[in-house]
Amino acid sequence: MKKSLTIGLAATLLTLLGVTSYQAIAYVTQVQPASTEALHSPIKPFEVDPSWIKEGTPNFRATEFFKSHDGKTSSGIFECDGPSSFEWQYQFDETIYVLDGGVDIEYQGKNFSLKPGETALFRAGTTALWHVPKGIRKAWTLHDAGKPARGLASILN
Repeated sequence: MKKSLTIGLAATLLTLLGVTSYQAIAYVTQVQPASTEALHSPIKPFEVDPSWIKEGTPNFRATEFFKSHDGKTSSGIFECDGPSSFEWQYQFDETIYVLDGGVDIEYQGKNFSLKPGETALFRAGTTALWHVPKGIRKAWTLHDAGKPARGLASILN
């Protein structure tokens, strides 16, 4: 019994060492190089599903300025003109930081407003209704925890 437990523990440790080594090698070989000069990343228009737009004619613009080596995390800037109202369907966890403007949000049965300097977190698989009175400029970070993690979170919440 003691020998089986020792073998099982050793196998677990070797597996963890292998996974950690793989992740470290993937990072080192795939990570973006550090900046040695300024990079230009223009904010460009993009389209959303027209059924998401509830009022107004929002002009959506964004740019992604970072993506992790494994593609699970990205960051960028988003802008939208108001007055407009639209639904946003979150495919990934998203954290935002409002830079300029503001927004009134209906999310998970609650209403709240965000103004410059404030943050919010939206979970993958949820939907929010955004009411942009004049305009908003925000920084965003998306994180894909993966289907198993999202499934477990939906069960536990």
